[in-house]
Amino acid sequence: MSATVLIFTPQAELEPSANVAAFIEFCRKSEVLGARTQFDRNVWEVGYQKGQNKILRAIFSTLEASARDEPEPHLSQPFLDFAKATIVYLHDKRPVASQSIRIAALRCMEAALREGAKGLSPTAVDEIVLDRAVGLARDRVSPGAAYRVAGQLQLIADLMRSKGFITLRQRWNHGIKKPQEVGSRISKDALQVRQKKLPSAATLRALGGIFFQAVEVRDVVVSSNTSLMLCAPERINEVLRLRRSCIVEGDGEFQGKLGLRWSGSKGFQNSTKWLPTEMAPIARQAVANLIQVTGPAQRLAAWYTANPEKLYFHERAVHLRERKVVTLAEVGLLLWDDETADGSANIWAQITNNLPKQSLGGRVGFLLADVERAVLAMLPKTFPYMPGDPELLCQDAMALVRVNEMHATRATYRCMFSCVDHGVITNPFGGRDDRASIFERFGYTEDDGSSIELRSHSLRHYLNMLAQVGGLSSAEIAIFSGRRDVKQNCAYNHMSSLELQAPISEALKLGFTSELELMSNGPRKLSTRGEFRNQNLTAAHSTEYGWCIHDFASEPCQMYRDCINCEEQECIKGEEEKEANLRLLKSETEYLLNQAKAALSEEEYGADNWVKHQSTTLERIKLLLSILEDSTVAHGARIRLDIASAPLITVNDLHPNKPVKKSRARLLT
Repeated sequence: MSATVLIFTPQAELEPSANVAAFIEFCRKSEVLGARTQFDRNVWEVGYQKGQNKILRAIFSTLEASARDEPEPHLSQPFLDFAKATIVYLHDKRPVASQSIRIAALRCMEAALREGAKGLSPTAVDEIVLDRAVGLARDRVSPGAAYRVAGQLQLIADLMRSKGFITLRQRWNHGIKKPQEVGSRISKDALQVRQKKLPSAATLRALGGIFFQAVEVRDVVVSSNTSLMLCAPERINEVLRLRRSCIVEGDGEFQGKLGLRWSGSKGFQNSTKWLPTEMAPIARQAVANLIQVTGPAQRLAAWYTANPEKLYFHERAVHLRERKVVTLAEVGLLLWDDETADGSANIWAQITNNLPKQSLGGRVGFLLADVERAVLAMLPKTFPYMPGDPELLCQDAMALVRVNEMHATRATYRCMFSCVDHGVITNPFGGRDDRASIFERFGYTEDDGSSIELRSHSLRHYLNMLAQVGGLSSAEIAIFSGRRDVKQNCAYNHMSSLELQAPISEALKLGFTSELELMSNGPRKLSTRGEFRNQNLTAAHSTEYGWCIHDFASEPCQMYRDCINCEEQECIKGEEEKEANLRLLKSETEYLLNQAKAALSEEEYGADNWVKHQSTTLERIKLLLSILEDSTVAHGARIRLDIASAPLITVNDLHPNKPVKKSRARLLT
């Protein structure tokens, strides 16, 4: 982010309304989201998404207007300006790809204020208004969307409370439980839902056939980009941001391998990914196809990069360069290399671009300078860079075609190019009644004769499934898929429980455990169901530091395996290996805390969050270790910390007594 990081500090001596006014003026002058130039507008242009040519907009309409998909009426003052300032400030602190959910939260808040008849000042927001805003979200959108809107309401409420705009008795929580996602459940229905995200065998066969049959530019562009999405589990925006120099020939440990340079997204850095050997020839051919068919568009991009204010004249129109006035026939020649397209040229000049006519010996003519300005206006708004990627020059990208070159019936412009976006690739996949899909045009159907429809993201699901079946680790799958967090793999897990257990079952059949020896010759004592039930446990599994009593059959881990900061983990005094792991974690956390503090002193963005987290973690580790080292705590005692870090200690199924205030520890009776 090139803009200065925004830090608004409220003045304690001012009233909340005065601080809100100062906050609005502070954000009005910011460069974030272009607030300085468009703050007074009610529809903002807020950039491009990666792989998309259309401009993203922030529309400050009311809740009722948004339901009708209309931009008016807009939010009422003075809440309107506060909403704009909030969007700017939060985007600086916690940027998002789309502002839609945040604006939806602000719409619900404004509607709740209107219902409460407390006025439309943001200072009138209280717990009742916030609760009603959550209710409005529940009533109008799906449970998943309502949960996200409520999360943004909580974020906005935290901002308002921290800056002194409102006074709340305590930190407000939206109270909506995250809805269960069917795709993460372990059940037959959940497996069926996940399987629907995968492409059918007929679809994969069709994609292979079309790749080798494609001749026309539109088919080559679609099939070659799709083939690259089958070479590595990439998002479509990453494929559309490939450079013409994306191929990497491996050397050293990668000798003989083929790699592709990918642009990262969702926080993953740009990287070179080495392709499976079987897919290397496909990748080479796909890249070669794209470079060949997009060559004319690339030459146009290179021309306009070097000559941004001059019209490009193709070979048959070079003689027009010195003309002052051109005829309709010459306009057709210049634009489409077609001197017979008088009618289309007239529509383009007079209706589309409103060019003034010139007298030319009884014929209609136009100033070449006017034609030049109209053509130059067709350049991408982000030129010379690709939309959604301010570091990629158009002339270096593969996602280029000449204007109308992907259209079946319209004439291709010989003097202007356009950028291939998400829709250009996905629209031919089917699902539209007004045009035949690429599968229909090439004569491919599902095995039952029905039409093939494909979602580009299903190819990413398919390759992730192959990686899981092939035995790649979670870390390897995350890196190959361009994910920052291994936890994101779960949404792409399409293996049934039997498939997950298959490697273990096979290993057991091959005698994997035949050479294992018992740790002792003495009898092993197993816990009966009754004994287990008496420990007040319904489910348990081992962790690095003890055991966890969370029931994973009901819902996944809500702490993302951050066991130390979870109140469902128990440590057992006397388990030496677990205590050793805890001491190692203490050492690692102390190091990480020092690193976070150093980053904080250098004013690195986000470091304060890490300092807070590591400090809390270290405090809980020290508290656990102090109990484990306490000679008054019996061997075998079960120790658990609640959210407030108050220890709960039990042994022999005894319940703890009252806590001792000095240590916050609950000692045994």
